[in-house]
Amino acid sequence: MTTPAQNTRHRSATVEPLMHAKPIPLRLTGEELERAWAGAQHEGRSASNFIRMIHNMGMEQYAKHGRIVLGHNDAGTATAAEQR
Repeated sequence: MTTPAQNTRHRSATVEPLMHAKPIPLRLTGEELERAWAGAQHEGRSASNFIRMIHNMGMEQYAKHGRIVLGHNDAGTATAAEQR
């Protein structure tokens, strides 16, 4: 029988070992934390793995746009013209 952690490790397909020497602290609002836990549970991942996957998705968007593009619910909302 496999554990949820084993399933997560298999599904994350990490080729390179993860770094543990210098972790990056992440502070979230209460709402952000609740959304992270809910997303992790929905995906069947640990919270740290879920946040890592979300980070990777965000980095792909950052590379695509060359800057941070926020959604309409974020404090630094960019107009549609600014997002292009």
